[in-house]
Amino acid sequence: MSTEPAADVIATMEELMSSHAVVVTQEESDRTSLSALTNPTSAQYRPQLFTWAAAGFPGIYVIQSFTLTPPSICSDGVTRDIVAYVPYLTGQDIGVMIAGIQALMTGITVSFSFQGNTLRIHVSKT
Repeated sequence: MSTEPAADVIATMEELMSSHAVVVTQEESDRTSLSALTNPTSAQYRPQLFTWAAAGFPGIYVIQSFTLTPPSICSDGVTRDIVAYVPYLTGQDIGVMIAGIQALMTGITVSFSFQGNTLRIHVSKT
């Protein structure tokens, strides 16, 4: 009888496939939630813009926020923080997306910030 401890199983194919499927599903859900960045429409922004107007146009007013939790390892095997995760999901630089939204809002400056895992889109009067 052997006294050596049994070898730990590193991973199983079933575990890897299940884990990968969960990550892919999460990424697809996050990608969908970011559609207001990649394909902005008036329906996605106008209600918040009118609320901003009613508040007296305060500076750096948050009109959209996206809370995302990047998986520990993305489906492509790369580890990303929130700042790198958004461009990974959208295929675009955040600045480029903000410029696209900016082009659709005359007299309004659009900016963004991160607070933890939340990407926030801000507006200010130009």
